[in-house]
Amino acid sequence: MLFSAIFTAVALPLLAAASPIELERRAGAPAIVPLAENCTLMNPLPHASLHPGNASISGYLPSTVFSSSQIYSWYIPQPDFISKEARWSNCIQQCNGLSGCVSAFMAYNAPLPKGWLGLPGGELEVGCFMFNKTLTPLDFVAAEQGRYVNATAGNIYCPKTASATANSSAKSTATKKKPVKVVA
Repeated sequence: MLFSAIFTAVALPLLAAASPIELERRAGAPAIVPLAENCTLMNPLPHASLHPGNASISGYLPSTVFSSSQIYSWYIPQPDFISKEARWSNCIQQCNGLSGCVSAFMAYNAPLPKGWLGLPGGELEVGCFMFNKTLTPLDFVAAEQGRYVNATAGNIYCPKTASATANSSAKSTATKKKPVKVVA
């Protein structure tokens, strides 16, 4: 009995931490839905050309005007032991799984809002913010020094494939046809 209690308290958390789990499902959070192969993630951050390949820049956050388009967010305490890439993948794939979500923004040192889960607020955490509108470079403002660092943002663009367009036009054509009376 003592051995099982020690194993449960010590070994299982170590085994869980060592597992190659890249994405985690958060209670009550949107489903994690990988982006389809035909989808593109477009970077709306200002000055993104200065940071080729990583779509990341420090010191910007979506403006308060754009915050009315926010439909979901989550915060994770720091230090975060999951890589930035895996955490961003979780954020953007949750946006993809949330109906109406078309863009997401994630940053480190995002201040926790006052009253979040009954907490006093102000703690600097990893924050993921999801929106029902497309972000543009004009939607960002400079953040206070040391806040919203290592920011990453993306707009999800998934064009309809040619076969999906053909199938939908075939269906609409099929429903518009009138019955034909066959005379023998």
